[in-house]
Amino acid sequence: MFRFENLDETTRRYMLIEVEQAIETSQLHLSQRFTAQGRARYPDLLREAVRTGSEDSLAAALHQQQCFAEREPYGTSTRRVPANAARTFAEGEFNSFYMRGVCHRAIQEGCQVEVYRAKEGATARPASKLVEGQRHEPSRALLLFRHSPSGRHRGPGIPAGSNSGLSLRLCSPAPGGQS
Repeated sequence: MFRFENLDETTRRYMLIEVEQAIETSQLHLSQRFTAQGRARYPDLLREAVRTGSEDSLAAALHQQQCFAEREPYGTSTRRVPANAARTFAEGEFNSFYMRGVCHRAIQEGCQVEVYRAKEGATARPASKLVEGQRHEPSRALLLFRHSPSGRHRGPGIPAGSNSGLSLRLCSPAPGGQS
């Protein structure tokens, strides 16, 4: 389970703004493993999780609503979709919109954002350890999130995609205005 340090009503409001913008601009990341029903239901399930839930409630809803296919193409055959597909996707997407919400809020409040470990993993990757504690200008980070919905191309020092366990939190401006 993630520990989202700034998940409150204010951050949720900014998260919802980011969700709506992603939907309106056709930038909402849809899993390739979604069924047609999953693609149709996901936006509303995400909205509900952002309003009142968590990555756990989103994962449960995706599973209960049978949003993921049982099998996926694999070469010339098919294979079973991993049992944790809904959880992995939900964690990555909820965290992504949480970070976008934190950036949006930081811009409004005039502060920076800092990378921190929000979910403990069995073993933290060396690359993840290197970025923990890094501070970023929220406007730049928000643009990177918006232009890389899947998380693959966010740039150095910005938490990317599922399974990193990293997130962002609000922090005071660095002394002298440096990041």
